Amino acid sequence: MTLYLIRHGETDWNREPVRCQGWAKVALNAAGRAQVRERGQALRGRGIERIVASHLLRARETAQLILEELGGGVPLSFDPRLAETDRGLWETRTFAEIMASEPDAWRAYREHPETFRFPDGESLAEQQRRVLVAVLDNLRTGKTTLLVTHGGSIRLLRCFLEGRGIETFHTSETSNGGVDEIETDGVAARIEAFLGPLGEAKDG
Repeated sequence: MTLYLIRHGETDWNREPVRCQGWAKVALNAAGRAQVRERGQALRGRGIERIVASHLLRARETAQLILEELGGGVPLSFDPRLAETDRGLWETRTFAEIMASEPDAWRAYREHPETFRFPDGESLAEQQRRVLVAVLDNLRTGKTTLLVTHGGSIRLLRCFLEGRGIETFHTSETSNGGVDEIETDGVAARIEAFLGPLGEAKDG
């Protein structure tokens, strides 16, 4: 089987002045819809058997447009575990404003993402755990699946797959509509070894 990940298409908040989206209700813009339709066409013939998307609006729209380009007939479901970080009080604000008004918190986010928690939100470590549990559940189906998700979720998965810690979170870039193809051999076992018996990361 193959696992594909796609980041949602562009929204107006992805353009300057860039805003912190998190769990905010933000729709795709015209450019984002065009990006997604193009990616959907490129995914034809890849044997995709299932589509699972984050429940957030921009991911839902991305998944639905891809499904249209695939010609329908592929089961589509939604999973909040694939969502972007809950970024709490930072959501809807521009990054420039956050940097100016909360320089210490911004520095902590950039320099120590492995221990950072968004104000009134979640940590990247918590997000990584839930994303890994979602990926594991999809691997267990044995079906070629497209996961429609977000930049933060993809970067955290890359950190795990490449054997890097969350401290390297900011070294990886994702583009709107970008697709990652995951080689799945051994991945389920690696995730199971990382997660505790109840789906929680082991200490250390």
